Amino acid sequence: MTQPRPTADELIDAVRAFLADDLLPTLEGRQRFHARVAVNVLDIVGRELRDGQAADDDERSSLVTLLAVDDDVDDVDTSDLARLLAEAIRGGDIAIDDPSLLDHLRRTADADLRIANPRHAPTD
Repeated sequence: MTQPRPTADELIDAVRAFLADDLLPTLEGRQRFHARVAVNVLDIVGRELRDGQAADDDERSSLVTLLAVDDDVDDVDTSDLARLLAEAIRGGDIAIDDPSLLDHLRRTADADLRIANPRHAPTD
């Protein structure tokens, strides 16, 4: 079933536009700062809705490969797999300079930055 209009993205965009274009120019000081923070939060939420699942899927796939765990880990949360990775690094099972680990960490950090603050994400 398709989501009726307006979609979550459209609602976020409408609120963001109101805050940024109509309200923010009328505010000063602390209220202006907080309105700017709210605009940034809406930007992050929008990117998370749009790109978050794909980023999580990519991270999960990378973790499954890096940890060499069975593909049948559907009930294991990505954050649990990340904890297993940390344990493997601490335990010496995965070397800190392992090229696969470094590639995973770079790609995960890039994906996080693209959602949290794309200005700081590397360009392709």
